[in-house]
Amino acid sequence: MSQPAFLVMPEWQGSSSSRAMRIAEGAALLREDLPLAARTDVPVPLEAGDALGTPVARLSSLMHARASARTAIAASAANGYDVPIVLGGDCAASLAGLEVAAETAAAESGRLAVLWFDAHPDLQHPSTSPSGAASGMTLRHALGDGAPDLASAHPIDPARTVLVGTREIDPEERTEIVQRGIRQLAAHGDADTLAAAVLAAIDGADRLYIHIDLDVLDPAEFMSVHTAVPFGLSVSQLTTAVRAAVAAVPLVGAAISEFAPASPEAAADDQPTVLRILAALTSGSARAAA
Repeated sequence: MSQPAFLVMPEWQGSSSSRAMRIAEGAALLREDLPLAARTDVPVPLEAGDALGTPVARLSSLMHARASARTAIAASAANGYDVPIVLGGDCAASLAGLEVAAETAAAESGRLAVLWFDAHPDLQHPSTSPSGAASGMTLRHALGDGAPDLASAHPIDPARTVLVGTREIDPEERTEIVQRGIRQLAAHGDADTLAAAVLAAIDGADRLYIHIDLDVLDPAEFMSVHTAVPFGLSVSQLTTAVRAAVAAVPLVGAAISEFAPASPEAAADDQPTVLRILAALTSGSARAAA
């Protein structure tokens, strides 16, 4: 029986925001709501880090954090918590869990589907990224492209990668989406309609990774992100789709990224929503245990 491992990862070095440290503060808030037995704190460097002569900002700290996350994932699995869910951090915090899921799928000839709930596709290339922020390159690295120090040795399959609620796309990223054949699902329709589209998109997979950048949500319902993007998913759309997906295909990893409340009041308003999303992610485990 699969059990979720909650990896608290206050990584902020992949963000392009001048207020990136709010991400670490958001991770600390989420930490207190997690069960102690299943919770692991992933060590993240305090310093910004160095680009190491590459176009990727703060690369040294990002590499250290990714290695720490992989160690934490392995330790959690050894203790029986085999579904790593990374909480807090910028989008680049997803890399370790994605790599482990892809490596395991490759070793077992599995069919891994990736649901990418994000206002942005995170497909920028280091050579053309306007900011050098690794967060905006995460999916590109998971596909095995980008900076050699971050590109996955076991790339995910673009044909089984689905962008959901993505609506702010650079021209180069749009070209990448088309050339790789990555599917997109928009925020149109009600919660059940989106859930049905998600199920159709992951049909045939035997394992599932879910990445959730909280900016996928409409700012009318959630504001604790650095840059809110209009016309996003409702909380109901997101949680209904996630529940349907994990009921249909076993979850092998996930991440909830970019929780960055601007004030204690904002945290109090939005933290319950993050916990509601987490409950949706783990609902498949709850059903399996019943």
